[in-house]
Amino acid sequence: MWYFLCVFLLCPTVVLTGTKLEAECSKLQLQFATASSDFTTCLGKNTKPVRICVTCFQDYQTLNSSFYNITTSTNCSDVLLESDNAMVIRRLWDSYHNMWTSALCSTCSGLTENRTHEFRNRTDDVIQCFDEHQTTHHVDLICIECNKRYDALLNLFKDLQGAGFACADLADSMNSTAQTWSVKFGCGHPPVEFVPVLAMTIGVSLVPIIFYSLIWKLTD
Repeated sequence: MWYFLCVFLLCPTVVLTGTKLEAECSKLQLQFATASSDFTTCLGKNTKPVRICVTCFQDYQTLNSSFYNITTSTNCSDVLLESDNAMVIRRLWDSYHNMWTSALCSTCSGLTENRTHEFRNRTDDVIQCFDEHQTTHHVDLICIECNKRYDALLNLFKDLQGAGFACADLADSMNSTAQTWSVKFGCGHPPVEFVPVLAMTIGVSLVPIIFYSLIWKLTD
């Protein structure tokens, strides 16, 4: 659905202002519309659990490239970015980019993804400990026998957070594990809601609002 919204609502933007697009500009506009659709779809599919930064990295790179191609086009930059009062393409890009950066996605996706491997391995180690004790019906021992693994994971996350590497994917994963540890098993360490997750969630929720608001303004 987003594909058709982007293609059929973004593409007429310059037509509505009375400007006839040349083939080059039409191509750039369609590329951005398609990339916006793909990225928004990926966001929607990976918000719970949050796997935005790693899973949607390639879609974001494509979107970034499509916007860059518009801004560097001698013939089309002004036509596509400045010719309508709503500035749909520019504002859509700003909303996507702000969401991506507020979720700290650049710290744990693409070339920087290796930083998160130890965190994911330790998370798996903690979950495995939970599962093993549930399988053997020794849930009452989880707080004791999984404590070292959980503390190691939590301390690693705090180190990553302090270094600015705790993207929304990692924060959501830590939140989920902390909820299981403290609420489900009652092992202490009350769960903490980390800022990147909140920022990402708010950003994702605002994308369709911004999109429809711009389209409404454009067609008003």
